[in-house]
Amino acid sequence: MSNIVVDRQGLAGFITLDRPDALNSLTHEMISHIHAAIRTHEADNNVDVIVLRSSSERAFCAGGDMKATRLLALDQKWETLHRFFAEEYALNLHIAQCGKPYISMVNGIAMGGGLGLSVHGDVMVVSETAKLAMPETAIGFFPDVGGTYFLSRLAHNAGLWLALTGMVVRGSNAVTTGLATHYVKQNDWPELIDSFASDGRNAIDTALVSLSTNPNDNDFVKTLKQRQSWFAESNHDTLINTLRTASEKDEDAADLLGQLEAKSPYAMDLTRALLTEAKNHDLAQCLELELIAADEAVRHPDFVEGIRAVLVDKDKPVWASD
Repeated sequence: MSNIVVDRQGLAGFITLDRPDALNSLTHEMISHIHAAIRTHEADNNVDVIVLRSSSERAFCAGGDMKATRLLALDQKWETLHRFFAEEYALNLHIAQCGKPYISMVNGIAMGGGLGLSVHGDVMVVSETAKLAMPETAIGFFPDVGGTYFLSRLAHNAGLWLALTGMVVRGSNAVTTGLATHYVKQNDWPELIDSFASDGRNAIDTALVSLSTNPNDNDFVKTLKQRQSWFAESNHDTLINTLRTASEKDEDAADLLGQLEAKSPYAMDLTRALLTEAKNHDLAQCLELELIAADEAVRHPDFVEGIRAVLVDKDKPVWASD
């Protein structure tokens, strides 16, 4: 069972993620089937746009299947892990270079690999239920799937705190942050999807524009600017001290501080270095660097420990890098 449904409706080629019990977390097989489905739709002259969506309202995609990845690391199956990441990153690059307009419809949870399936496309639609995050530092890893590329380019340097803390961005704030391109309320999705099927790429400039809502959240923009100021500290210890002082009067600073103090020190150092380097490279080059980093990170003790604590035993991790 591939957990992927591929079909065509009118001018739209659909790819539907269908592993709801696991929040559509990506297996190696799913990655292969998504990639094959994109190629199929690209080759079909009847398909004008490619639309990726989820069968579940709860989640678009919670990322890679990290429990399975942890078992491979414990068994030291490094070549198998390398192939998994290499094929996932090749899919991310293909999405960015897709020969037809690539549209993702993101509702519910979208984390890690879920953003790799969506951010790199031409259009990324989020609803009020969207919960976006790159939480890899919580499991001793780093924001991959091209995360170093797109996070390093967000306005207000938002990618740095998103990457280090793994904090969630909800609903229309994803557009304000620059992760998503359009905010459309869930109730309007059936009309939008019908428009993609009937009008193909023309629906991007018609139905999508008319159904989209401008977030225009001035309070969130103020939050972004304040976080940018705090995270301008290039030294991690200085950042912690800055947030600790600010947290005496600011609840947001306290939340950020709490998140940072729970994350793998190794993963945060690696993440900061990769984001800095990514500013000098295109997506393909960033993915190459990420593959090198992934080969290293899965061998670090914090990787298996982080997944154990967060996803298996659900307790506090004991970081080797503390």
